[in-house]
This record gives sequence, C-alpha cells and structure tokens, in this order.
Amino acid sequence: MSLKLLEGVKVLELATFIAAPAATRAMADWGAQVIKIESIGGDPIRYVGPGNKMPLDQDESLAFDFENANKQGIALNLKSAKGMEIFMKLLDEADIFVTNLRTQALVKLGIDYETLSNKKPELVFGQVLGYGAKGPLKDKPGFDFTAFAARGGYSGTLYEKGTSPVNIVPGFGDHACGMYLGNGLLAAYIHALRTGKGEKVTVSLYHAAVYGLAIMIHSAQYGNKYPISREDMLNPLQSTFITKDEVWVQLALPDYNRTIGKFSEVIGQPELAKDERFDTLAHVSQNPQELNRIIFAAIKEKTLAECTKMFDEADLCFEICQTWEQVVEDPQAWESDIFAKLDYPSGPKAMTRTPVMFENAGLPDYKKGPTYGGNTDEILSSIGFTAEDIEAMKGKGEIQ
Repeated sequence: MSLKLLEGVKVLELATFIAAPAATRAMADWGAQVIKIESIGGDPIRYVGPGNKMPLDQDESLAFDFENANKQGIALNLKSAKGMEIFMKLLDEADIFVTNLRTQALVKLGIDYETLSNKKPELVFGQVLGYGAKGPLKDKPGFDFTAFAARGGYSGTLYEKGTSPVNIVPGFGDHACGMYLGNGLLAAYIHALRTGKGEKVTVSLYHAAVYGLAIMIHSAQYGNKYPISREDMLNPLQSTFITKDEVWVQLALPDYNRTIGKFSEVIGQPELAKDERFDTLAHVSQNPQELNRIIFAAIKEKTLAECTKMFDEADLCFEICQTWEQVVEDPQAWESDIFAKLDYPSGPKAMTRTPVMFENAGLPDYKKGPTYGGNTDEILSSIGFTAEDIEAMKGKGEIQ
C-alpha cells in the first residue's frame, strides 16, 4: 500500500483528451481524490483507439485509462439547471478545479475563474489553453499537433533537411503541458493553505513547446537555423549514426573540447583530436561536415554490440535509438518501474506510470480510469442526493 502524499486534497476536473487530465492523473496517483466530470456522451478520448490501431472498446480503452487512472467519474449535462447544481455542490467541496475548456465557453456556463473565485476565494483554478490567456490567438482551439508541435517550432525544424516534417504523435506535448500544470497547481495550493487566497494557474501548449525548445530558439537569434542535414550538426559528437548491422545510435558528448581526445582514440583515429580542423568545437563548427562523415564511416564498420562495448568501456554517453516495441520490452523500463501490467480482454498490457518517483511513498496503485458515469451514484449520494433523485435525473438526461 503506497503512502498517499496528497491524501485529503480534493480535485474537480472538467476536461477532455490529454493535457489537463494528465495533470490531475498525477495528483490522483499521489493520493488526491479526483472527480472527473464528463459531458453526456463522454470524453472523446474514449473513442480515439482506432486512430492508433487500438480497440474501440470501453473495456479496453488504454488511451482513456492512461490519462484517467485512479480517478472517479461522473457524467453531467451542465446545460441543465440540475447538472449545474451538482457541479456547484462538487465545487464547494473541491480545493482545486482543472479544465481545458476555452474561456468563452467557461463564461457562457458561468464557471470562469472570475465568477468562481468570487464565490470561493480560496479556490485554485487550473486551465490548459492552446496559445495562452493573452494575445490574438487566446480564443483559438489548440491541440498538441497544432499549438505545441506546429506553432511551437517542433514540426518546422526537427527533421532532416530535404525531407518532410516528422509524423507527430499524440500526447507528446500534452504530457509535458500537464506536468507543468501540476507543478503550478500544487504551488498555488500551498499558497492557498497559507493565505486562504486562491489563484488561477494557466499553462498553454504553445508556451510549453517554446520552453522545451528554448535553447534552440535562443540560438536561432545568432543564425543557428534548422532544419539541417545530419552532416551539418555543428557538434558531430551530438549526432546520430548507423551501425554495421543497421541500428541507429545516438551520441551525446556536448563537452566536445574535453571528449574529442578520448572519442578519437575509441574509434581508432587518435589523430583527429590533433587536427586543427577538429581539435576544438570552435574549429569544427566552422566546417562540421567532414568530421560527421568520418565518424559515420567509422561507426558503420562496427556492429551495435561492438559500439556498445567500446563506448561503455570508455564511459562515453551513447545509446541505441529504440523503437516503441523495444521500449515495452526493455528490462531497464520494467526494473525502474516505468511500466505496470494491467489485464485487458485481449490480454495483459504494459501501462506507463507517471514519471515522478518517491522514495518513501512507494508506487501508487494503478486503477483503470472510471467507466462512463461509473461513480455517478456514489458521488451524488455523498453530496446528499437520494436514490430517487438520482434515478429521476437519469430519466431526464441530466446525468448518466
């Protein structure tokens, strides 16, 4: 049984897809009670499976379960008076409210930050936006494909020159955004505990992307322009290469001046470190193509096993470029508790844990996301509704 670090913290979530639910998923892992409100019909992420070759099956909805593990779920029609009444009762008991609805939608429902904070000054209010709370795009819809990857600079730069932008995968930007939001929410919650005054916390997908790429965006102001050919990598010891048995590997030796000597010895060409074209990063960056080609040829003569042995023995940072299938089978992933195994109708599946580990708290339980409306009766009973009330509201389509 894990120690629940956030036990007693109550979180109300009104959000879909990934970024905002990722923040509350982490808090649920850490012991907070998270109640997820879905609209009538459910969170659309329940139905995205076929887009990634996963089942369209609510008993095997890994995309939903991953973002919503350890939460409780209720389905409400917030356009009805009774649905809004229930929402307000749940909010009365919550410490933190998290949403990814755009501000104009929140205003229309009467649950924007200004309205809610007037009613409950101690409330911590978290919102994920596509582009931020200010500026000309503040009301524009955004997904991680668009606001994060495209507008944020990933799709436009991080691909091999002469090819096309990489195929962005869902969740890459969302999960970073969600963890950033979680940090902000907990900081605001600590402040609220100390002062009794809540706070509005916003994280945008766009800002999250720019933050992640900040080093490169800063360097662009000095003429460091992407996309580039892999041979144009200014520090050739930071590039990718292919082995004799056709496995791509990544070198990561950012301190070029200190490591070029050892590296050149390891690949059997110690003279490279003495060549004034390659002896320092300042020199090699003027014409990196030649050294990139030399290293490429040297590694192409070695198998992956040979490369691994020689770089590991020299304590030089080097890694195989794994496929997703390899990651699922990687003993390092399993032994470091990155995965848990959950049972599904088609068989057990590896499910990724949230990435923060606690030494004393232990691993959290991994309970699948709530079934659609699965905790509605329990949640409504806890705030004073009778069984008759609940059945009547279901009959009117106010809840599910």
